[in-house]
Amino acid sequence: MTGLDKIIDRILGDAKERAREILESAQNDCRQMAQDFAARAAALRAEIAEDAQRKGEALVSRAKSAAAMERRNLLLKTKNALIDEAFEAARAEVLDTDFGKYRELLTALLAQALVEEAKNAERSLAFGDEVTEFDTYEVLMNEEDRAAYGAAVVEGAKRAALRHIGEARAAKVRLSESTADIDGGLILRYGNIEANCSLSMLLGEMRRSLESKVAAILFATEDNETTAEL
Repeated sequence: MTGLDKIIDRILGDAKERAREILESAQNDCRQMAQDFAARAAALRAEIAEDAQRKGEALVSRAKSAAAMERRNLLLKTKNALIDEAFEAARAEVLDTDFGKYRELLTALLAQALVEEAKNAERSLAFGDEVTEFDTYEVLMNEEDRAAYGAAVVEGAKRAALRHIGEARAAKVRLSESTADIDGGLILRYGNIEANCSLSMLLGEMRRSLESKVAAILFATEDNETTAEL
């Protein structure tokens, strides 16, 4: 082998060794890169899975809250409807009561309104305030009640309240020629003041003061069951 051949063999050997080293390094780099990507992929999968679980739990929680709110709204709507029905039944019962009892109710309402007006005037005098003298105290009813009970109610109320309002004031109380657009009850008008004793007004006041008690009676058992379920 000549000196040139030896040089060529050495160069080729060095080149092969270098190629082997480069290939081995590249393979190592590929393995490391694959491991790195696998680790990153695993971490990403875990992160996605955890995020999905959180979002899923949040979605379920929102769905439960929405369902609970819808249920409460439905129950509240139903309760209000039943309470409306209860007070409507009370109104109907008052209107459907027999002649004597309904007339007595109207008489009592008017007498009370007259006495209350007289007491207000007395309190104003006691405080030194100026008290307006009214020429008339008009009693207004709806057309049906006026025809059936009007005169009797006015006279009965005047007699019942006479001791408190005096003869002078009682003489000014009269049944109005006009009628009122009310479902029942009456209105006492004097000057520019109206004492609203209509049935709807009275039942409205009763509802404000009694609604919680009515609800407690109607829904006591149901509320306990609802609380237990929640």
